Amino acid sequence: VKFDISHRPGVAQALRFGHGQSSEKDDEEVTMKSGPPKEWELDVRALISSRRWLQNYGLKKNRLQLNQILPAIGFKLSDDFDETLKRPISSRYGGGLFRQMLHPDGRTFNISCGKDKLLQLEKRMLQAMYLFRRRLEWLTTESRRTFGVIEERSVTIVLDIRNMSPQQFDQYRTALERVLREQVSQLAKFNLVRATEELELYRPECAPVSHDTIQNAIQWLWSLDRLAPVSATAAAEGILRALSDQHNEAVYLFTEGTSVDSGKEILMDKVAGSKFKIPVHVVSFNCDCSNTVKFLKQFAKASRGKFHAYAVVMELDAYEASPSSDSLASRANIMLKRKTFGGVPAGAGVREDVILIFEEVEEARNNLAQLRMLIERAPEPKRAPSGVEIEPGRPVSLKDEQYMSSREWLQIYGLDARKLGLYDVLGGVAFKHFDGVIDVMQPPHTDSQTDAIVNQKLINARYCERFPVVKWRDGRVVHVQVTPEVHRTYEERVQVALNKIQQRIDWLNQGSRALFGTVVEDMIYILIDTSASMQPSLGFVKQKLFVLMQEQLRHKKKFNLVTFNSKALGWKDRLVEVSERSLQSAWSWVQNLSCWGTTNTYGAIQLAMADPQVQAIYLLTDGRPDQPPKSIIAQVQMQKHIPIHTISFNCNDSDANYFLYGLAEATGGRYHYFSEAGPPVDQPDSWELDILIKNLSEYRQDIGMIWTVKHDIL
Repeated sequence: VKFDISHRPGVAQALRFGHGQSSEKDDEEVTMKSGPPKEWELDVRALISSRRWLQNYGLKKNRLQLNQILPAIGFKLSDDFDETLKRPISSRYGGGLFRQMLHPDGRTFNISCGKDKLLQLEKRMLQAMYLFRRRLEWLTTESRRTFGVIEERSVTIVLDIRNMSPQQFDQYRTALERVLREQVSQLAKFNLVRATEELELYRPECAPVSHDTIQNAIQWLWSLDRLAPVSATAAAEGILRALSDQHNEAVYLFTEGTSVDSGKEILMDKVAGSKFKIPVHVVSFNCDCSNTVKFLKQFAKASRGKFHAYAVVMELDAYEASPSSDSLASRANIMLKRKTFGGVPAGAGVREDVILIFEEVEEARNNLAQLRMLIERAPEPKRAPSGVEIEPGRPVSLKDEQYMSSREWLQIYGLDARKLGLYDVLGGVAFKHFDGVIDVMQPPHTDSQTDAIVNQKLINARYCERFPVVKWRDGRVVHVQVTPEVHRTYEERVQVALNKIQQRIDWLNQGSRALFGTVVEDMIYILIDTSASMQPSLGFVKQKLFVLMQEQLRHKKKFNLVTFNSKALGWKDRLVEVSERSLQSAWSWVQNLSCWGTTNTYGAIQLAMADPQVQAIYLLTDGRPDQPPKSIIAQVQMQKHIPIHTISFNCNDSDANYFLYGLAEATGGRYHYFSEAGPPVDQPDSWELDILIKNLSEYRQDIGMIWTVKHDIL
């Protein structure tokens, strides 16, 4: 589902070349399409640099670099330099028992894991490669190919273009229109400046981004006069005017190059040597002079900006079929078209953001080849024979893990489910403690007594002194023998499981789940507090609702939205099926929300519970309800059993938070706490995160206890 609310058929078609006969693209890389742009995954289309993107999604972040994989699937071959023999030596105990692989730093690793784990790593590597290729495709298509990626949140684009041919002028404007629709529409503020003798400004200063401001900017763009005079200092004046706007985070010079040739020294002295610390990025469009491209590249570096270049590099004549207006005509209609193909001009060099992603793809491909070589030589894993029943304590679920609550997730992926608890591992190396009573003979106290005195004494078996004592869960005392191999194997397996738990914690703290938690059910109501106290945070909540629609609601069956202040008002009167149209309608409704009045929480809950199809309710509020909290909980419990998942938003009121906590507990829902300043100490913890964090803490203690037992034996 896509919410491209800024996309509508532009005025480009009405103004391009003065007629509307041809719907063909004149430049396959530049001309705007009449339909919506291509859909991209949320992870792919982030407007950030490739370096920052790789920090979030690269091989290192996913622990898929070779130097991270090898310690997880094997152990280092012990080696050293023998001073007596004057040569390097290595351990021989594992000779022929393990497959071996070289670490990038030259060390040798013995591979000790099974084929299943290698196949799992292969799957993760393939998923990472797919994501890298999609990012690479995203970088080199649509507006990113002609303009690069706008990374800042508030920018001014300086249009520097001399008297070009009508076709080239329209290509220039069409490329910029696409940038406005695809990238600028996602920013916070923007402005446009046309560099001429008399500077033409779209707005006196950066304007907030909205549907109307984007459409007005496109109309302003297509109303520009191609023959407006351009002075030698126009580009420098336009950039300095943009730099003087205190709302700017960056300036983009969108130039075709010829107007810069006559004012290179002025541009370098006035702009690159100015006092402003805002970067000036340069985008060269259709510049065919390599010296000018080289200068623009140097200018971008001097002004702390980045450089991007695009030009039409090839034009071809093509004969194509055209649909006939006469349905009875039998002859083929052939039209002569002129196709233009764009690329990087001479002297511009390869884009750094593309190179970084390409290098990551190559590294992933090499790592994948190494993994597949190991998989080919790995023995087949042992399978349970037919007729063996599945362990009754281990549930088999086909539910995707991203739609599970943390409790459900731990039942499948937690350490207890994987038999990695402390007693699970010690059960295989524990043995009973033996003791007994023996008779100890002692000499008599007097000479008149001839028989020895018999005293009973409790003693342990001799081997008991050599092994640590552990109190078992049923109270028995047992001995354990934890060898270094047992400890290492357990630590590796637990560490993999703990990493997976940590990844889920990080995942729950991102995107819409940071505020709303995980939406588990398929038919839901979302209740949003719009009382007067929510006014400072309403924009933030709207943004998170949009992300919620993108990330979670689009995967559900039905949904509805309800806002409540002094009154409760629903978006629709019942649950609505999820579709692109319904989500766009809901988003338009959310954008018009305003805050006023008090907090009629019970009215919103009643409105949601009146729908017979509802499976769960998600309640977001920042304070106490108008009604008594105990009365609300009692009234809800008297009605049909529907889980109410409560979300405390920026609320430091302990009574309000404990009401939400109790409401979730009474209805079988989940409690979630979110604060932009971080959770205070005296408030209840979010259940989804709390259960995972407690698991992490418990099993780290188990690892420490295993280490202590092993140390005692040694």
